[in-house]
Amino acid sequence: MKNRLLLVAVVSLWLPYLAASDDTAKQQEAVNKIEQAAARANIFELPSFQMKANVQIENQGKFVDGSYQLLWNGPDQWREEIHFPGYTEVQVGGKGTIFIQRSTDFYPLRISNLRAALGFGSEGVDLNLRGVRSLTRSGATPKDKIKKVRERKDHSTPETCVEYERPSEHSWEICTNDSTKTLVRSPRTFADKDLQPVGGKVYPRSLSYSEEGKTLAKAEVTELTTPGQFSPDSFVPPSGISSQAGCMNPTPAVLVKKRAPEYPENARQQRIQGLVALDARIGADGVVKIGKVVVSASPELNQSSINALQEWRYEPATCNGKPVEVETILEVKYFLQ
Repeated sequence: MKNRLLLVAVVSLWLPYLAASDDTAKQQEAVNKIEQAAARANIFELPSFQMKANVQIENQGKFVDGSYQLLWNGPDQWREEIHFPGYTEVQVGGKGTIFIQRSTDFYPLRISNLRAALGFGSEGVDLNLRGVRSLTRSGATPKDKIKKVRERKDHSTPETCVEYERPSEHSWEICTNDSTKTLVRSPRTFADKDLQPVGGKVYPRSLSYSEEGKTLAKAEVTELTTPGQFSPDSFVPPSGISSQAGCMNPTPAVLVKKRAPEYPENARQQRIQGLVALDARIGADGVVKIGKVVVSASPELNQSSINALQEWRYEPATCNGKPVEVETILEVKYFLQ
C-alpha cells in the first residue's frame, strides 16, 4: 500500500513537468513555423531580382496611379524608385549606406502606407502592433514573451498563431498559413493575394494596405524575376545627395519607452478630433527626432503629439547588427467617445 501511494505521489509530481514540456515543444514548433514562413517569402535572400509594380495611393478620396521598381543585386547594390504625379523618390543602397532623393522635404504618409503594403522597405519600424507588417521578417525579438499558441481556420485554411507580449506595447500576434507556409498579415489591414514562386521563394503579386476599412495603398506586381538584368549605371547614386548609414529591410526598431499624448482640454471642449502624422527619425541611439507634421489635426493636437513622441525611446533598427537611424511616420489618433 505504501509503495502504491509513493508511486501515485511521484506520478503526480511529474505531471506538471510533462505538461510544461509539451507546452514548450508546441511553442517551439509554432515559432519554427513562423521563422520558416518569413524565410520562405524573404526575396532579399536571392542573389538578384527585379520587381516592377503598378501602384496606387489614396488622395482625398481618390486613387492616384504610380509606378514602383526595385533592382536588387544583393545587399551591397540595390535601387528603389517610386513615381507618382508630383512625387518622385529614389533610394540607392550599398555596403551599409543609403542615398535618398525625393521631390519633397518630408516623408509622405501615403508612401509609408505603400511600403507597408509591399511588406518591406528601408523604414525599419514595425508600426502594426497587433500583428506582423513585414512579409519577410517575423518581427519577434528575443525579449518578446510567448503568451499563447493557438490553431485556427480561416475559410477552412488551417493557421498557426503565436501571441507575444512586449513590455512596452500591447500583446500582438503572428500567424502562418499552414498550407502555403507563409506569414499571414492581419486581414483587416492587409490583403495579400496571388502567391507565386520566384527563385525558390514565394511572394504575392497583389498587395494592399487598409485602415478602418478604407484602402490607402495598393500594389500589383507586374514583374518579379530572378536573376535581375541591370544596366551599368543602375546603382549610381543620385548626384548631390549625401549618404547615410542604412540598408534595405533592416531589423526593425523596438519601442521600449512610451508616453501617451495628452488630449488638450481646449481641443476636447471644441470636440476636435483627427489624425496627427509626423515625419520622424529614430536615431541610432533610439532617440526620436521629429521633422514635419505631414497630417495635421489642429495646432494644439499637433504640439501635444510632438511633446509626447519626443520622449519615446527605441532599441534602434540595425543593419548587420549595427544600429542605424531610420526615417518613418509616427501617428497619433485623437477621438472622443
